[in-house]
Amino acid sequence: MAIVDYIGRTYDLLSYQGGDVAGGEVLLNQALVTPENSGQITTGIQKLAQRFLLELLTERGSLTYLPDRGCDFMSSARLGNFLTPLDVLASFSASLVDIRNNLEIEESESDPDDERFLDATADSVTLNTGSATLHISITSRAGDTRVVIAPLNITI
Repeated sequence: MAIVDYIGRTYDLLSYQGGDVAGGEVLLNQALVTPENSGQITTGIQKLAQRFLLELLTERGSLTYLPDRGCDFMSSARLGNFLTPLDVLASFSASLVDIRNNLEIEESESDPDDERFLDATADSVTLNTGSATLHISITSRAGDTRVVIAPLNITI
């Protein structure tokens, strides 16, 4: 994005760096600051994708003053409930209700449509011993879609 894309918009600190590389799958670095830069900001569909991932990866009840934030997806992963790809998809679908509700509560009508949540789908799941990889398509109200790949450590 160019500087003009940030004018008049709110932005977040970029938590998952490396997504600006063009083409193919890219392993993102979960860091606010790296040796190469002192932090980056994000807006638009990338901001929405980051908000979605934070909700998905936050266990419900883990935030002291926000007990309704997050969902049960990571609790299921931690408790060893992901035995088949169908288990992961079922947990994702059940968690999507809470994620949608939490994202929509924090949005306002004045937010740009490319930062407002419309839908998400789990496109594929790969299970390995102790890990899972989930490909998720996140769609904004503007119709933009961002595919994110969430690698997860799971209990088996």
